[in-house]
Amino acid sequence: MKILKESGFSAEKIVENGNKFLIGNGYLGYRGTLDEFGAKECVGLNIAGLYDGVAGKWRETVNAFNPFYCLICADGAPLDVRGENIFSHEIALDMEKGTFFRETVFSVGGGRVTLFSERFISAVEKDLLCSRLRLTSEKNISLHITAGIDADIWDLNGPHLCEVETHCGGTFAEASGKTQELGIPVRVVCTFSHPLKRVRGGMGEISINLKAGESFVLDRVARVLVGEEGFSETDFLTAQEAHRREWARLWSLARLDAKGDARAQFALDYSVYHLLILAPKGNYSIAARGLSGQTYKGAVFWDTEIFLLPFYMDVLPQCAKRLVEYRVNTLPAAREKAKSYGFGGAFYAWESQNGYDACSDFNVTDVFTHRPVRTYFKEKQIHISADVAYAILKYYGRTQDDEFMLRGGLETVLSCAEFARTYSYYNHVKKRYELLDVIGPDEYHERVNNNAYTNYMFYLTAKEGVALAEKFLKKYPACGEKLLENLPAKILEKLKEWTEKLYLPQPNGEGIIEQFDGYFRLEDVGVEEVRSRLCHPNEYWGGSGGVATATRVIKQADVIMLFNLYPDLFSEEIRRANYDFYLPYTEHGSSLSRCSYAIAACNIGRREEAYSAFLESAEIDLRGGGKQWAGEVYIGGTHPAASGGAWIAAFYGLGFGKKEDLQ
Repeated sequence: MKILKESGFSAEKIVENGNKFLIGNGYLGYRGTLDEFGAKECVGLNIAGLYDGVAGKWRETVNAFNPFYCLICADGAPLDVRGENIFSHEIALDMEKGTFFRETVFSVGGGRVTLFSERFISAVEKDLLCSRLRLTSEKNISLHITAGIDADIWDLNGPHLCEVETHCGGTFAEASGKTQELGIPVRVVCTFSHPLKRVRGGMGEISINLKAGESFVLDRVARVLVGEEGFSETDFLTAQEAHRREWARLWSLARLDAKGDARAQFALDYSVYHLLILAPKGNYSIAARGLSGQTYKGAVFWDTEIFLLPFYMDVLPQCAKRLVEYRVNTLPAAREKAKSYGFGGAFYAWESQNGYDACSDFNVTDVFTHRPVRTYFKEKQIHISADVAYAILKYYGRTQDDEFMLRGGLETVLSCAEFARTYSYYNHVKKRYELLDVIGPDEYHERVNNNAYTNYMFYLTAKEGVALAEKFLKKYPACGEKLLENLPAKILEKLKEWTEKLYLPQPNGEGIIEQFDGYFRLEDVGVEEVRSRLCHPNEYWGGSGGVATATRVIKQADVIMLFNLYPDLFSEEIRRANYDFYLPYTEHGSSLSRCSYAIAACNIGRREEAYSAFLESAEIDLRGGGKQWAGEVYIGGTHPAASGGAWIAAFYGLGFGKKEDLQ
């Protein structure tokens, strides 16, 4: 049984457990909170792909109204986990069934009352979520229940819904509003298995007398409707049966065997669970914090292409196609961004909200002055376009989907290469092209020259893109003109000449590839020494004045990431030398880092180190790990890329394969 449990209640763990016990279906995500909780306890019903911006604040995904709010009194005593009458309390996540449970036993008038509830978001119908609440008592009691749709929404940068209206009557409740920016209607409708009396807005009341040993059950079936969507009615048990069948099918596709290692098996199952609840159900992609809330503005980062796509290509290929199609569909926005900076080709959004770059010029707040700090992620992390091209090429290599490539995939790859070509500088003294003023995966060192990861990624994807274009021109001569019609004249010849002269950092005498020009000249100190220089635990390590900026200490795997994506590019000896060199300097300030080193360790035969790093990555949300703050900005939530990276390490490195593959 794949069940995550936690006993006892701690107010300090409300936010952490909201992430840890998250349920979802790729479109909706409901945080692991309790029936009696509200906005102050960070209840969140997050909608994928729906964004809104309020003037003067960051644009982010929208949280919907909460249809499962419920406050219960038994003989006048509140059944609230925050009270003092708790006898026992447990929450659980059944990963096999995609269902959240809670059971709390309260002491009421010398007897015990048990509140049990379960909820799931349908794996079959994207807008459907269901809850069942059951109350039992050792003695006769009077129950008074306030239930309905809570219109008080937890937002980081809201409120996002205006013109809010709520009403209910009988067994039906509804809350509706419109997004501030585009006026998109958002409705939550909910039906109840018992009629509500004395209604006020979206809330109503149920009063009953419960006899000892009997149970009272309240089912709630809700839908989240965006735009002008309609809805069809269903009941809890019908929806539950379909939901469980689909989860059984998903696990039959995704289950891996950790060969008798119980700890690794549970961590791996938890990672796979999170990857399954994020599988997109429409024309959108996967946000960096998944469906756990509005952190990172609900935007799509390079994480999706590099760390998540491999899982979906192996397990849910239709979802993999949605992920790469998202980038093809947002090509016009990437071209517009490149043009706005004076370049050609496609410069993809660092933080993509359906193509719009939501990345702020000031992503960090100084913890001492409380002033925003200028960062350059949006302008200088140009490797995002190489990552997009890499993902499309990997998808094509797996599927041989010519139709997709002809319909925009190949054009996207070549547009990304053209951006890098126009961004590059030709050094007339050294007679080579260089990529100057960039930020690599290691974000602690901004505006560096010739970042090895960036240069190689653009070189390799451009070379492969040109070769593929030439192949397609021969294979589909009738499509030749159309294939290149939206690209500059003689694009293939220009890219060939550029790749021949692009500077690619080479291993030095010790076999080490310098992360960027001048890296070896930085102060040679380790992570703990730099950590000891912090004056505040939430200081940002990078930027112009961070504690790591003038040192060799890096945020996450950088050169090592290149080896993971192109393991045959250098010999194992070179890869081993770089692994040993960069690991002591890596702070692992990103959830992408441990899994990157796990994959790298697998590739050089360091199984014990790979296993340890795999567990660090796979258990990050189980132990509530990861940074919660960057300066004064909250960055908490789940870590899908860590789950994806752990899966890559497990499946491709540690040999935790599918059971049928191991027989």
